[in-house]
Amino acid sequence: RRLSPTLQELEVTVMDVRMCNNSRFWHGAIGPAMICFQGPQRGSAPAKVSPGRGHSLVSPPPQGDSGGPLVCGKRPAVAGVMSFSSKNATDPFKPPVATSTVKHKKWIQKTLR
Repeated sequence: RRLSPTLQELEVTVMDVRMCNNSRFWHGAIGPAMICFQGPQRGSAPAKVSPGRGHSLVSPPPQGDSGGPLVCGKRPAVAGVMSFSSKNATDPFKPPVATSTVKHKKWIQKTLR
């Protein structure tokens, strides 16, 4: 499958961390600097992570969304960076996870100087 030359997006909903950490989902593996999310239909999600093949979030899921942005708000801002998902990107019990950029804002600003 070829990568799209056009930036694409998928509207997602952020999940409550307690739900994401329950035994049916990531079983406690989601830390405070992580964001769990899912697509409009349970199990619709960005692609599984394959480092080095990153591109924007798309649907239906091809491989390689690692490093793609999670953008939120009325004034769009990057809230996270796509980190990992299950081997089966449409598994409704293993929603994709992003690393929060908000939790690392000071480090990001210091590093960009």
